Amino acid sequence: MAKLKLKAITDGKDKNRYCGPSVISALTDLTTGEAARLIRKQTGARRITGTHTSEVQRALRACNISMRFCYYPGLGIIPYNCGKLDRATGPTLAAWLRMSKADRTPGRVFLISAGRHWQLVSGRRYTCGRIREIVSIKDKRVKRRARVAEVYELTSDDVTKPDLDVSKPKDPNASDRAKAQRIAKKIGASIEIEGRNAGYDSAHYWTAPPEGLFATEEEDPHNGCHCYRYWDEVLSVMQDYEALIEGREKRVADR
Repeated sequence: MAKLKLKAITDGKDKNRYCGPSVISALTDLTTGEAARLIRKQTGARRITGTHTSEVQRALRACNISMRFCYYPGLGIIPYNCGKLDRATGPTLAAWLRMSKADRTPGRVFLISAGRHWQLVSGRRYTCGRIREIVSIKDKRVKRRARVAEVYELTSDDVTKPDLDVSKPKDPNASDRAKAQRIAKKIGASIEIEGRNAGYDSAHYWTAPPEGLFATEEEDPHNGCHCYRYWDEVLSVMQDYEALIEGREKRVADR
């Protein structure tokens, strides 16, 4: 890759809307989902919402990006690991932008924590996980009154992808799920998904045969067992119903 530069935040199918993964995506070839997965793999966290300075720093380091703390005398900004942050009395983002004007030359990238929100500034260009595009620092959506807690300059002579595999894992149920849903639509059966993680093993799947396929519930070979935990079981039920319908249609055609 080229040297470090600010670019648009990239979202994949597993978008993460929070600011930590967003700023990582804006500096690398990672999507926000991949950036969040990198942090999860490094920390063991189950999900990524807010991020600590150390978590962002470690993720950037894995992409060969360094963070150097910037100190501005008189503004009271202190590094995360050197004492308590004072978000109530810290300088506003507008004040920092005025003070750093001479430092914000083209090509220099700054990571800022202001208003409990990570944001990036390079020259007069700005982006963050809330705006999600590169805009001017004068854009009305930039919260210039937010109090600054930390400022870091980011540098890299070669931004790379992390050694950890952060690609989205393949869904092992995708094929069975697609086949079951396709058959259900074709024959008029129904599949209802119950549970937070619909599509995965922790969900429950309720099946029902096509209306009118059986005169009584007792004729249904799956009567009394319409709740399943795995998509391969649901597929098997749909295939049974499809075979019954095809068998009846063949018998009618042979008459």
